[in-house]
Amino acid sequence: MEDKFSLWLAIDIFVRIMTMLAVVVILAKTLQGWILTLMIFIFILWAFRPLYLAFQDFKKDLPKKKVNKKQRKAIANLHFLLYFLVFIGSILIFFLIMSFLEELVHPLVLALSFMLGAIIIFLYHYFTKKEFKGVLWSFSKFFFLSTAILIISVLFFSSYGLVKGVNLEEKNVSFDVYIVNDAVSGERLNSSLDYNTDLWDGYNVSVDYSLIKKEINLTSDEVLYLFDKGRVEEDCENYTLILNKILDKSSELSVIFLDNNVSGHAGRGSLCGYGFALVNPETLWFFDFTGWNVAHEIGHVLGLLDIQYYGRTKVNLMNDEFKKLLFLNSDFLNQHQIDTIVKSIDDKNEQKKN
Repeated sequence: MEDKFSLWLAIDIFVRIMTMLAVVVILAKTLQGWILTLMIFIFILWAFRPLYLAFQDFKKDLPKKKVNKKQRKAIANLHFLLYFLVFIGSILIFFLIMSFLEELVHPLVLALSFMLGAIIIFLYHYFTKKEFKGVLWSFSKFFFLSTAILIISVLFFSSYGLVKGVNLEEKNVSFDVYIVNDAVSGERLNSSLDYNTDLWDGYNVSVDYSLIKKEINLTSDEVLYLFDKGRVEEDCENYTLILNKILDKSSELSVIFLDNNVSGHAGRGSLCGYGFALVNPETLWFFDFTGWNVAHEIGHVLGLLDIQYYGRTKVNLMNDEFKKLLFLNSDFLNQHQIDTIVKSIDDKNEQKKN
C-alpha cells in the first residue's frame, strides 16, 4: 500500500463494501444462526483488509518524539489497538441491531454501524494527532463518505420505482375489536383505529369496528403461547383453546388488544385458521406504533404475507424493518397486494352470506 491515499484504494474498498452488503443479503435467504454469523464475519474481514493496511501505514505517521525504539513501538501498537477496537465496536453494533431486528439482515444496518465507526475514528484521530492528514485519516474520510453514499442509496432505492396499488371499487369489511383486561386506553384505542380507517380509506376499503371489552384471566404462559406459537399444525389445538377464551364468535374477523410483557412480538395475525389480528400496544423510543401494528396484522388477516429477503429494503406496510430502523410508518401497498386484499374481502363477505 502506498503512503498516499490512492484512487484505486478508494475504488477497492467501495467495491468490497458493496459486494459484502450484497452477499450477506443473499446469504440471509438460505442461511441462519451461527453459520450466517460466521459468513458475515468472514466477508467483513475480507471487505476491510485495506483498513488493516492503512493501520500498518499509520504506525509510520506517528509524531516523532524523543523516545526510544521500544517505547515508540508500544505507542504505535496502542494507537493501532484503539483504532481496531473502534471498528470491532461498529461490527458489534451491527450484530446487536441485527438481533433487535430478529436476526434479519438489512444493508442499512451495516452502513449505519460502519458510519458510526468512521465518525469515532475522526474524533479519536484529531484528539490524538491534532491534525487532519495522513493515510488513516484519508482512509477514514473516504470510508465515511462511502458509507454515507450507501445509506443515501438504500433510502433512495427503498422508495424508487414503487407504484401504489389502486382499488376502484369500494369494499367493506368488519372487525370485532376485543380489548382484553384494559390493554389499551380509550385515547390510544381511538387513535389506533382512526389511523387504520384513514390508511384503508386510501385504498378504497371501508373498515367497521365493533368494540368488545373483556376481563379474562390469562396466564403469562398462555399469552406467550398466543404471541409465539401457532406456526405449525401441532400448536393449533392449544392455540384454539386459548383463543376461544377471548373470542365470542370465532368465525368473525377480529382485532385483539392484549398486553404482551413476555414475548418480543408486537403482533400476530391469521393463525390456525382464525381471522384475527393480535396486537400488543407498542411504543419504540416514544413513537407509538400500535395503529401501524394493527394495520400490518389486518394485512395478514386479508391475505398478505410479510415482505421477505431482498424486498425488506423496500418500504411497505408488510415490512416492519423500516419501522424499527427509521421509525417510519409506511402505508404503501402495491397492486398485487391490493388485488389480494380485494379478493380476500370478497371471499370473506361471501362466506358470511352463506
